[in-house]
Amino acid sequence: MSNHERTRVAVIGGLSRAGELWSRAGAALGFALEHHDGRTRGRGSHDIIAAVRRADVIVIITDPNSHGGVAVARRAAILASRPHVLVKRLRPDGLAAVVAEAIATAPAAGRDARSPVRSA
Repeated sequence: MSNHERTRVAVIGGLSRAGELWSRAGAALGFALEHHDGRTRGRGSHDIIAAVRRADVIVIITDPNSHGGVAVARRAAILASRPHVLVKRLRPDGLAAVVAEAIATAPAAGRDARSPVRSA
């Protein structure tokens, strides 16, 4: 499978030091995964928006992410019409199920986007 065919997943939130774990989990599942810790200081908000725009599916981890980071990521996902899901906590081994849920609950074009919230 080439990089052009891989599902691009953005994981926003979670611990900064877990970036490598997320990358390995995404690679093991065949995803091109990008992790952002959700911090909005400096260029953080711009970087979150850019990551969301590059992704096919967005997973937003709300704990320990700030309310600001969650709001920026969610708003960007809605504006970009990307399927997304909010989870309170998530470990890399739960990524496949959460991405499948985000894709399955994605609203049809033209409908109001609602974010399912779950704890994994």
